[in-house]
Amino acid sequence: MTTVPSPAPAAAEIGSLLRRARSAAGLTLEEAGQLVGYSAATMSRWENGRRRDWTVNELLRLAEAYGIPPNHLGLAASSPPVAQPTVRVSPGADNSGGDWMRRRDLLAGALGLTASGALAPPADAAADNPATIEDVIFGRFTSTPLPDQQLAAKIAATRADFRACRYSQAARRLPRLLAQAEATAHNAAAAQAGQASVRLAQAYCVATQLLLKLYDDGMACATADRATQAARGGGDPIVTAEATRLAATVLRRNQHRDSAQRLVLQAAQQLGSETGLAKPREVAKYGELLAVAAYTAAMRDDRDTAWTLLGEAEDATRRAGTVDDSQLTTLDLAVYKISVARVLGDFGSAVDYARQVDPTKIASPERRARYWEDTALALHGRGRPEAAFQALLAAERDTPQEVRYRPWAQGLTQDLMTADTRGTLVGVRDLARRIGVA
Repeated sequence: MTTVPSPAPAAAEIGSLLRRARSAAGLTLEEAGQLVGYSAATMSRWENGRRRDWTVNELLRLAEAYGIPPNHLGLAASSPPVAQPTVRVSPGADNSGGDWMRRRDLLAGALGLTASGALAPPADAAADNPATIEDVIFGRFTSTPLPDQQLAAKIAATRADFRACRYSQAARRLPRLLAQAEATAHNAAAAQAGQASVRLAQAYCVATQLLLKLYDDGMACATADRATQAARGGGDPIVTAEATRLAATVLRRNQHRDSAQRLVLQAAQQLGSETGLAKPREVAKYGELLAVAAYTAAMRDDRDTAWTLLGEAEDATRRAGTVDDSQLTTLDLAVYKISVARVLGDFGSAVDYARQVDPTKIASPERRARYWEDTALALHGRGRPEAAFQALLAAERDTPQEVRYRPWAQGLTQDLMTADTRGTLVGVRDLARRIGVA
């Protein structure tokens, strides 16, 4: 196995970077060691700079686990990836199917892990295999209640992994988080029942977001329903609106676009009537609902409604101002313009909109990933395979798990590789091997 010395950055710098990344991910040394397959003592030695060299495979595992760009650990862009299973995902605009067990195995395999390793269930799991969201849904995996502050911190950490496109880490956290949120809600005293329901809804919202990303639409139906029911019990209008937004996305994915449109517009109307949109956070969520409705209208080929709703969403977002890093910004809505134009088949306008956006100014990696997705697909639709490939490579550098696990990237890579009969797209087959496209 090739050993990579650490001249630049130095061992101490790598150790400091690893420590900061682990802290940002909310992991203990033991948890981080389980994630990448090493002991807590080894992880501690690495963070303290006592390890002077690493293998390529070790550094790549660490980069993957923490979402660190490989070059920050002294790796060249051409460094061989960690071995992973090959998987073919059929491309699709908004209706691809999925299989959670296959995707769970893909996530584990991409990190070089096994069922008895880092994804093994915690001590309170009832089964011998790693727990899944499905296990929680069907009561095969349970846990114990948590204090509200601790549960909120775990939800925030999982949400942070999702927003940073660390999908494997989010998938690892979710089963236990959902089980703990379920136990907390079921055992809450009357005075705490509402807040416990809000936390349960928030946990299921994150689960639904991840499942939608991985195109497991069937399981997303179940988690979206649980999020909606829990949100109603919690009585928080913004959480209810978020759960409803995700439920509408699930409906849209399952070809119920008219129902999805009605549901998300009803959610916007309800949020307005219940709150009066008196607070910036409420106005921001209202704008997000309208943006989703605009995209849904585009999926229904309702061009006028799509652009009208997107204009109203932009107005609401400007009125809201800056609330927090979870809200849509005017820059995010500029990305929505790319999405709407692309879905409507207006690839030229989508490419023009993409030129007006500087992706480095988009703070959230998950939202930058949306920019790369829409831009690459619009360029491909415009008949510019080289530019589409460059956008795909940029997405891989910026948000590697987005390209490794998401169907749009898998499908586009396959299409580019198939169409490249003359071998002019240098590196497309290397990309295909890196992300597991057959």
